[in-house]
Amino acid sequence: MSRSLTARSKAQWSMFIAEKATFNSLTDFLRTEFYRGLAVGNAPRRCHNCGKYFLLTAGYNTCYCNNIAPSETERTCRKVGAHRKEAQGKANRTPAQVEYDRAYNRLKQRKNRKKISVEEWNASVAEAMKVLEQSEQGKINDEEMRKRFEAF
Repeated sequence: MSRSLTARSKAQWSMFIAEKATFNSLTDFLRTEFYRGLAVGNAPRRCHNCGKYFLLTAGYNTCYCNNIAPSETERTCRKVGAHRKEAQGKANRTPAQVEYDRAYNRLKQRKNRKKISVEEWNASVAEAMKVLEQSEQGKINDEEMRKRFEAF
């Protein structure tokens, strides 16, 4: 009977590895934990909207925190910041970029509706990019640029 009890008690024991560390100061402990967090992918990041720091978790790269945004009552920085960034990007576009976007969207719709093949779409988009570059370099004027984009 004693053999069966010892076999049971041995089966109940499990092994684990533990780490023991001794620190000379609280600063040493905090620095060590900070680096351990970085090693597993957690990093501090500054919010592009409110400027506060938040923890960036592994596998997801974001620029905004989940705190309530300044001058808002319900919306978070993540919701507000994305809309502001998109609006700023659209406001700073040149007339050539606006015309390129229109031509690109027309070509994309034709491709999606199968009116043109993927190869034709790629060639047309490459040609539209060349027209955009020529316009931004000043090689063609705005009227010539619009005529070329309308041809797409």
